[in-house]
Amino acid sequence: MTGLLPDAGVAETAQLGFRLLARRPWAMLASLLLLLLGTSTMLLIPPLLGAIVDVVIAGDGFASVFRIGGALAVAGTAAALLEWASGILLVRCLQAALSELREDVFEAALALPLQRIEAAGDADVISRITNDVEAVTEAISGVIPLCARAALTIVLTLIGMAVLDPWLALAALAAVPLQVWSTRVFLRRSRPLYARLRREEAERGREFVEAVSGADTVRAYGAHDRHLEAIARASATAVETHREATRARNRLNGGLNGAEFMGLAAVLAVGFVRVSTAGLSVGAVTAGALYFHRLFAPIGELLGSMDDLQRALSGLQRLVGVVQIASANREPVAEDRCASDASVVDDQRLLRAEAAHASVRIDGVHYRYGAHTSRAALSGAALEIADGTTVALIGSSGSGKSTLARLIAGLDEPTAGQVLIGGVPATQAVRFGRPAALLVAQETHVFSGSVSENLRLASPGASERELLAALAEVGFDPRRVEGGLDGRLSAASSHREAQQIALARVLLAAPAVVVLDEAVSAARADPILAEAVRAVCRGRTAVVIAHHLEQLRDVDLVAVLDDGSVQEVGSPEQLLARRGSAFAKLWRVARGERDPGS
Repeated sequence: MTGLLPDAGVAETAQLGFRLLARRPWAMLASLLLLLLGTSTMLLIPPLLGAIVDVVIAGDGFASVFRIGGALAVAGTAAALLEWASGILLVRCLQAALSELREDVFEAALALPLQRIEAAGDADVISRITNDVEAVTEAISGVIPLCARAALTIVLTLIGMAVLDPWLALAALAAVPLQVWSTRVFLRRSRPLYARLRREEAERGREFVEAVSGADTVRAYGAHDRHLEAIARASATAVETHREATRARNRLNGGLNGAEFMGLAAVLAVGFVRVSTAGLSVGAVTAGALYFHRLFAPIGELLGSMDDLQRALSGLQRLVGVVQIASANREPVAEDRCASDASVVDDQRLLRAEAAHASVRIDGVHYRYGAHTSRAALSGAALEIADGTTVALIGSSGSGKSTLARLIAGLDEPTAGQVLIGGVPATQAVRFGRPAALLVAQETHVFSGSVSENLRLASPGASERELLAALAEVGFDPRRVEGGLDGRLSAASSHREAQQIALARVLLAAPAVVVLDEAVSAARADPILAEAVRAVCRGRTAVVIAHHLEQLRDVDLVAVLDDGSVQEVGSPEQLLARRGSAFAKLWRVARGERDPGS
């Protein structure tokens, strides 16, 4: 689990939480004021009940009881309404802060380098923005308002008991030692348990996601038993930790119940003595007992909520951890790209830099997926692409084409060597304030939204005219969708539509360098997509990963990769004419021709 994203410390988490709440001070102040008024009004109920007891003992008429009962009803109703209003206002305030944090976490997760996400595993990020957000949301909706009300009730009730009779207040303290001891034991045991449980649940999710996403490979190699064992092992570990946390919570509840018995017994015993020796009325002792019961109820709620608070705090630390790791490497001027090592965030902050032109230079590049991978994906790759040139990368599977494409697009950093766009490292390069390179990967995605929403991912400020122009260039007629630009696409859109939307995004983003993968493969048998690809490549530097030699019709240069390095470079005509070239051999094999050298 060493590759998981880090968790923030308690101090950093509290600092961020206070900063979010400080942005809405009036709402917080109003909710606390209403809570204070509601709790103060509720404290009138025990003395009123005690007064009824004294009236009944004294034999006063029904009118006196009715009058006190009316006051009791008014106090109870007012207190309930005030606490209800304060709870609603407090929850809205906290939910707004959580919504802001959730957006920050989501933005930070998208800004993390793919290499860092892959090292942690998709399940770790997913569990943070789902399970952890759910834990914090549940705490905000129920536990935190409950704890705020309980804490204020405890303070005001102690004041009320002291005013009623100081000896009754001292008697109530008999419950404190057992409460403190039970709480300390629970906190000492539960804090590491909940932090460990969150990590183990993330590990269980990662094992499950990897097995499901690679199901075809697992079945092909008969490795399902091994993956099932790994999932079962991770699940058993998480379940055992959950059982330990439950046992700790049960011990806390037992300690709190014992403390309640001791405290109430002490209050009643002292009350009996005070009635006999100090002339304290039975009604006053009744009010004191009710005060204690009212005191102990919020104490029990507060301590009993430690379970949910610990779980929420653990989730909140994991959420803040995502924000911290993303912001640690990001300058204020940077938008959404930062650099990191596979397991440790690099402390060096990277600045965006304007590329002078759209040429690409690959100089002695090495790259390895993971520190323990035996074979390098790239080994000494070198290539120069002039501004405005379309170059095709060809080679057998595993030759390094896709890896080199990711490096040119600035999605990863080379282990050694450099990839430059206009003289600037590809991970930093911008052109006219926008990312200099853009990759259209094999897995293009259409979001379940309108056509315009899908397109404006690339250019949020694009006008309707610009959207229509981009769609026209890639051959997508928005009238095919009910509602036109405002019509909704679905994730199940056809492969051609998904490719057209992806290519239209490129035109709207207007990168200086475009890297195309599966789009050109699909265009081989689709003239509409073929024209769309030509429109995207026109007027900019283009790197095309060619899966079929027929795709080389419109390229200026061909770079042949083998075993992680560039073996030869030239125009298709030059390479075909070159005696013994690897490209010529591939061409003849593809066309079923006999090699003259054989």
